[in-house]
Amino acid sequence: MQHKPFLSLFSVVLIIAMVISGCAAPAAAPAPAAQAPAAEAPAEATQPAAEEAAAPAEGGHYVGFVPPALTSPFHVAMVDGATARSKELGWTLDVQAPASEGDFQAFVTTVQQLLEKGVEAISINPIGTDSAITAVKAANEKGIPILAHNFITPFAEGEVVAYIGYDQWGGAEKLAAYTCELIAKKYNTTPAETKGKVFILLGIDSIFSHRRTGGFKAGLAKNCPNVEVVGEQTAEWLRTKGSEVAAIALQANPDIDVFYGNSDEMAIGAALAAEQLGLQINKDFFAVGIDGNQPTLDLLREGKFSATLGVDPVRMGVTVIDTMQKIFNGEEVPQIILTPSVVVTPENLQDYLDGKLWTEPVAGFPEYDNDLPTVPEE
Repeated sequence: MQHKPFLSLFSVVLIIAMVISGCAAPAAAPAPAAQAPAAEAPAEATQPAAEEAAAPAEGGHYVGFVPPALTSPFHVAMVDGATARSKELGWTLDVQAPASEGDFQAFVTTVQQLLEKGVEAISINPIGTDSAITAVKAANEKGIPILAHNFITPFAEGEVVAYIGYDQWGGAEKLAAYTCELIAKKYNTTPAETKGKVFILLGIDSIFSHRRTGGFKAGLAKNCPNVEVVGEQTAEWLRTKGSEVAAIALQANPDIDVFYGNSDEMAIGAALAAEQLGLQINKDFFAVGIDGNQPTLDLLREGKFSATLGVDPVRMGVTVIDTMQKIFNGEEVPQIILTPSVVVTPENLQDYLDGKLWTEPVAGFPEYDNDLPTVPEE
């Protein structure tokens, strides 16, 4: 395995400063709200149209939608899907979110405020499950149906009508299998025989980061057991943090083959840092992540990203509203509604964009923070 020249600490610091200042930002970068670190966001992030949602539209339902924050293109895309479907139905969708994904108390307060405003149903995407239980109980006390989106882990307490999301473990495992193929192709060998180095960028400590990391490691062990995970560190779901962590990681391991991000944004940051060090993506190294955000898809088309686990957040947002509609109509819905995920590569990118890889959500298995596959192995 060819080693790149060792980098001085001064070079690393300089690169981090350049990346954060925007020198390396791609043309397809997401909107500022999605790029900015949580600390720079306003006290409360709100969908632009949400301020107009103080009262329900005539003849339509008034419902709430609470992401963990709007700092990621993923959650913005989910809002877009839910908003579009709500408009089709003549509903009013009130979207409110904390400024950062780690502000669990603000998350609970946001839910309570929407309940006080009179929403008829509400869907939440919690990060801290313990604090979310408080929000669920508040909805239960008012008799308001509450759903959880991008989340299929039942809470220990409280009644949630439906959990809507994808199998994070299984999806990460699929992405790892493709990652093994990329490394094997680089070294002109087979996945079973190839060696290589992977660095993992973790999200904020939660079931999300645990499942996406555990599934990915399981996929590596199953498909390319000689590939080594040389490090893992949190980058807090942020592109800027991903750049910082990757630049320092390359100081210790200049020949990292793959940066895997629990989210696309962190992997994009890692790719930017590596490119600033003179490394060429899809030749010297690969960047893979989870979400299938539009900025990632743009970079994938341009040859500046390697692969993403596409979970189609826009259509997941649509699924949330469709599920609410069934609840209002008195229909029974599965408690676990599984939405699809697919590894998106340059070869199948257009089919993914066209919705050809989306399959109808089905009843699924709950996901637990137990370091085991979501779907029981036979």
